[in-house]
Order: sequence, then structure tokens, then C-alpha cells
Amino acid sequence: MSARSDAGPAATMARIPALRRLVDLEDDLDDGFFAAAQRTLRELIADPALLAALPPADAGGFARRLLYTDPNERFGIWALSWPPGWRTPIHNHHCACAFAVCRGRIEEVLYAAGPGAGAVEETARALRPSGYVGGAARESGIVHGMGNRGADMALSIHLYAYQPDRHADSIDRCFDIRPELQDRR
Repeated sequence: MSARSDAGPAATMARIPALRRLVDLEDDLDDGFFAAAQRTLRELIADPALLAALPPADAGGFARRLLYTDPNERFGIWALSWPPGWRTPIHNHHCACAFAVCRGRIEEVLYAAGPGAGAVEETARALRPSGYVGGAARESGIVHGMGNRGADMALSIHLYAYQPDRHADSIDRCFDIRPELQDRR
């Protein structure tokens, strides 16, 4: 018997109690919602049926696939496939964003931005292993970039808490490294 679900990831996720509790929350995507989102991601990545139901990664490039949409349109859950060497731009979010690493390792680099600054300075760097759950609450002001420094495809699941009728995606803006720091990278 195969562990692969023919129902797909949305049907598999709908059976996970933490996701049902997250959908039932009535708060306004605040810090309580973020904590519940992290608990939900922990349950999702611990479910072998869900991981088996995920669409196969495209070995040729980065892919972002919508797995689940909240019936109340407050959040969406996405699978991101990271080919070796692929990186996001340095960015912040206009919403809470929680993520879980399912396969491989994702490097997360944190940055500090001055008030009104379009350029940033690196403050921390960490490799997030399979099983890691992190992210940032809506008002955290986190600026980061993420990437796959490994030799194999990595996979992560992200929960972005925004209303799709107000925003096309979770990124608020992108940043550059401060020019005087370019040579230190």
C-alpha cells in the first residue's frame, strides 16, 4: 500500500486538527494567530501522508505552489521547492509568515534596516534544518533572505497570513546591501 494520498495536499491538510483549529480562530491575524500557525506547521511536517501528497518538485527551478487557502481568506499555505543555489531577494513582509523546513536545509540571513532605508546590513545567519519551524509575527519588522546552499533540492512549507483581496503576495518590499558593505559579503 502506498503512503501517497490521491486526495492531494489540501484534503490531507484538512484532516489535521491543528489546521482546523487555526481556521476556527477568530482573532485578527495577531500574535496568537502566529503561535497557532507555528503549531499547525509542526503538525503538518510531522504527517508523512501530507509530505507524500505534495506535488513533485521541479528539478529545473524554484517553485511556489499553493497547497491550501483558508475558507475565510485570511491565510494560505504554500510549498516552496528550492533548487541548489537558489536565493530569495532580501525582503520583509507585510504580514505574519511562518515556515517549516520539510527536506534539506534552508539558510536564513537576517538584516537590520535603518528608518526609511532601502539598504540593509547583515546581523545574523543560520542554517535551518529539516524539522525547523520559524518565521515572524506581523509586526516584527523582520528583514531576511533565504536560500538553499546545499547540493540537493530543499522543500519548505510557508503560511502567509494576508487577505488575497488586499495583497498579491506576502512581500512588503525588497532591500539592497548597504553599498559600503558590498565587499564584505
